[in-house]
Amino acid sequence: MTKTTKHQINVILYCRVSTDEQAEKGFSLNYQEESLIKYCTYKGYNVLRIFREDHSAKNFNRPKWEELKTYVKANKKAVNMILVTRWDRFSRNVEQALRQMREFESAGIEINSSEQYLDRENSDNKMVLSIYLTAGEVERDKISQRTALGTYQAKCEGYYAHRAPFGYSSQQEGNRIQRNGQQVKRTKLIPNENAHYVSEAFRAVSLGIEPAEVVRKRLNLQGMKLGKSSFNLMLKNIIYAGKIIVPEFKKESAKLVDGVHAPLTDLETFLKVQDVFQNKKWRYLRKPEKEDDFPLRNFIVCECCGQNLTASYSKGRNAKYGYYHGRHQCKTRVRKEKAEDTVVQLLSGLKINSNINSLFVEILKDSANELNGNKTKELLLKKTRYDEIQTQLTNADELFLSGKMPSDRYNITVERYNAELMQLELELEVLEQVDGDISENIETGIMLLENLDQMFYESDNEGKKMILGSLFTEKLIFGNEMCRTTEVNEVIRILTRNGKGFESTDKKKAVKNDSFSVIVPGVGIEPTLQGTRV
Repeated sequence: MTKTTKHQINVILYCRVSTDEQAEKGFSLNYQEESLIKYCTYKGYNVLRIFREDHSAKNFNRPKWEELKTYVKANKKAVNMILVTRWDRFSRNVEQALRQMREFESAGIEINSSEQYLDRENSDNKMVLSIYLTAGEVERDKISQRTALGTYQAKCEGYYAHRAPFGYSSQQEGNRIQRNGQQVKRTKLIPNENAHYVSEAFRAVSLGIEPAEVVRKRLNLQGMKLGKSSFNLMLKNIIYAGKIIVPEFKKESAKLVDGVHAPLTDLETFLKVQDVFQNKKWRYLRKPEKEDDFPLRNFIVCECCGQNLTASYSKGRNAKYGYYHGRHQCKTRVRKEKAEDTVVQLLSGLKINSNINSLFVEILKDSANELNGNKTKELLLKKTRYDEIQTQLTNADELFLSGKMPSDRYNITVERYNAELMQLELELEVLEQVDGDISENIETGIMLLENLDQMFYESDNEGKKMILGSLFTEKLIFGNEMCRTTEVNEVIRILTRNGKGFESTDKKKAVKNDSFSVIVPGVGIEPTLQGTRV
């Protein structure tokens, strides 16, 4: 195609809307295209291409605009003009608009408007052009301010004003609400088919037994499909505990509000997950290749070499057989079923003595009452600290207004105090929700202690790992032939021994188990996996 003659002008039509403008009269892409074609027909212009854009005009990082520039670069000798309906369809950024116009003018291509046409050869029209472009930028600023205000109001009311996070879907809640003269949409988060993955992720990670990455991979096998970064960000998002973070807006401080959506985890579990991340209780643990098939892995070491036993399948003539075995030169090798049966036998000896059952229940209830008193004391301390911070914020305001505190120091102080207030609000809410009466839990716990072996036998692999992680603070030691003394925590040994009375706790008893032995170094209530490498 050659350059136009004096009587023919080749033009490119550019139509643009942002998503929010499509419903507004006079802004639709169809309207712009029809208007431009009529104008070109009237003027006798030859239309080369039409580009339709659905993108903001705050800058020129727009997909269709980039396509337009590529087309012009390949056909610049054939293009005379780029035509838009109005100047705000071209840009709402004065500086960037002028830069783009100079770039095209250097190639001999004019940019103009059909409804606000300007004779570019008349220097006086530069002032008019500036007015048109500035008006568009001012309107963009107003739209941005209205959007920010609408988003802030929505968050204050407990609505999540962004794209729905994993586990939720967005649902329009009624009609638009008139607020301060502005039409504002309200969308509510509704749990969807992925919600159960989120709940399970929080539950599993809060236990601190497995790394978040192990939990993620297991849930991905079940159909979750989240990457490592997305999964970790999900676990740190308080939206899942039913809260909305309202950021600082103008002179309003940042705050937490209750969301109108249904939480996928409770606040206490959410805070436990944050504590797990902060303390990295499982930071040394790595997931073995067949962890789900070998629940004892991470809990057993070799009696001979003292190293962690790994596990794998060995292929036989007709089937595969699982083994727990040593690494490298270590010869320890124990069938999977035999090792797990031995643990069942071990747990069968850890049954609470019926002679002291009722006494133990009463001791635990007394301890619960003491803990409840501690909770009341902690509540009082946190409320006192909350009031202190409120007073300190008021003092900071007075110092700033009187000119005795510089603005940078004031901003840092307010930000620090607001962050502490937000954390205290969460902790106070959890403490106020915790029920001090744990009598039912004590009875349930005693019943579980009486049936540890049956629980372990009937549990799935994940349940078996949870039982072992909750009972033993150190590794179980396995060997091929030799037996070793079983060292048991004194409290559990007293509770579970079968003899009457309180005989000396110095007595110890060797336990033989077919071709290998088990050592139980101690019993606690929390799993201790630090230092574990597999």
